[in-house]
Parts: sequence; structure tokens; C-alpha cells
Amino acid sequence: PTFHLKIKSNDVETKEYKEYRRKWNENPIEFKVENFPIHVDIELNTSCNLACFMCFQSFDTPKPRKMEPELFKKIIDEGVEKGLYSIKTQYRGEPLLTKNMPEFVKYAKDKGVIEVMFNTNATLLTEKMAMGLIEAGLDKLICSVDGYTKEIYEQIRIGANFENVLNNIKRLQSLKKKMESKKPIIRVQMVDTPINHNQIKGFIKFWEKLVEHVAIEDMLDWEAKDENDTPLENWACSQLWQRLLVLADGDVLPCCRATIGGTEKIEVLGNAYKELIENLWKGPRLSKLRALHKEGRSHEIKMCRLCGLRKYVISEKKKKVS
Repeated sequence: PTFHLKIKSNDVETKEYKEYRRKWNENPIEFKVENFPIHVDIELNTSCNLACFMCFQSFDTPKPRKMEPELFKKIIDEGVEKGLYSIKTQYRGEPLLTKNMPEFVKYAKDKGVIEVMFNTNATLLTEKMAMGLIEAGLDKLICSVDGYTKEIYEQIRIGANFENVLNNIKRLQSLKKKMESKKPIIRVQMVDTPINHNQIKGFIKFWEKLVEHVAIEDMLDWEAKDENDTPLENWACSQLWQRLLVLADGDVLPCCRATIGGTEKIEVLGNAYKELIENLWKGPRLSKLRALHKEGRSHEIKMCRLCGLRKYVISEKKKKVS
């Protein structure tokens, strides 16, 4: 995030958690490839109940699809044997549309995944769902809110009701106290847009009283308008040494930017229904992508030429130098 305020920490930093964070930070710098990704994004569904203007769900909606529970379990079972530390149970869709989400969370936690989390718009965070997530052992809940007043929030989060979301988050905090649980840690974040830019200070002041973390994210282009309009600077993306993405249909992508909008896949490594994650993680295609990044040739990869994150990070570095 551009801004990240950690108000209070409920993190239980066990030996395993510290090792997870050390690998997350150091492996991309050292170009070290573990036997298995440190983190896997697992897309349980592709649908969303909102149509926020800055999201591809408002203009390039993916075909509705849910992941089969058997595939989720297959990924977790393989992962915990081979070094998986963390998962996020969503990508393109709103995760709480998966009504049995607590069952997925519980399965991963019972198997030994150190950190289980997901992003949500919190509109569907009912009392029953909140209690289920607490009981399942969810570690972190990242709530995308984008405002602290009804007028601004509802301009951005098309289809949502501000009072409902606020009450849902407050109720989750109350239930945590009642159930004597420090988790899930709640992070509320907003994307800095022309609509809410003037609310940043008020947003931080409002939410810091209610949750553990507050974050402000810059609004990035999902992909470059023209793949030829890409910086040629030497930059190696950390994600190639940290994580993988498994879509609801089982397709495995190198990162969360390997799609154009919500529908077109640029780079598919294989399919988790048919192949082991370990083999794709250490396979020839991903090894080639890593090599190009190490050599300062990431611009030769279509997925990376189109990546809005790559362009953003390089431009921010230029600003700091100048």
C-alpha cells in the first residue's frame, strides 16, 4: 500500500510465522526458489455482487464459476507437505458469495496453513458468517471500503450500503471480543481515486478507531494501454519467487497480473486438476520467466509488458531518484 497504518497488532508471531515472513521478504532479493510457493491465491468463485468503477467486474465480467472443494483440498494437501505458508481464498470474485467459506478456511487451518486471509467488500459479512470465520480460525480479513461517508462510499462501491458495511465490521469486532478471539485481524483499505482523494485524512481518522490496520492504495491501471509503451528498466518482480495463482477452473497463473481484465488469460502454466503445483512452480516455463527477470529482460514477456504494477513500481522509483 501507499500508506499503511498498523494501529495494534494481534499477530501471534510464532517461529513458523517469522520464518514465513523472512522467506517472503528475502527470497525475491536472493532469487531463491523454494520447493513450493510460499503463498497461493486460490480463487473459489469468479462472481461479485458489486460493480465498482475501478474494477474489471464493472466492464469485463468473468463467466460465473466456482472451484470444486476437491481441488481446493488437493492444493492444500500438497502444499502443507511441501512448504506452503499462506493462502488467500479469492481473486476476481467476492469471496463471501461462497456461503460455506468457513469450511474452506477451517480445512486449511486444520491442515496447518500458517496464514489464511481474503479481501472482501464486507456487504455479506452477516453475523452467522462472522461467527463461522472466527470459529474456523481466519487470520486476516481485508475489507475494501473506499470511504467513510455514505455519499462518497456509495459513489464508488456501486450496489453497496455504507451503514450495512459499517455495522458488519463493527459486529465482527464485537463478536471477536465475545468469543475471546484476537482474529481475524481486520484491515480496512481504500483505493485513492479522484472521487475519494480528499477523504484520505478523514478515512484514516475514522477507521483507526475501529480496526487493527488501515491502508491507502494507489489506483493502478490493470494493464498498460499499449504493450509497446513499457519501461525497459531492469526490474525483477518479487511475485515470481513468492506466490502462484490458481483460478476457479484450475488454471495456474504465475501471478495476479497474468490476465487482461477479468476474462483473458495471458500466461497459463498448467492446470491444477491435472498437474501438481510443485511441478508447475519449478517447471521450465516459470523458470524461464524468472531468468528473464533476473537478467533485466522482463519487458520481453508480454504479461510483464502489459503489467500495470510493473509500470507503476518503476515510475515510482524514478520519482524517488529525481
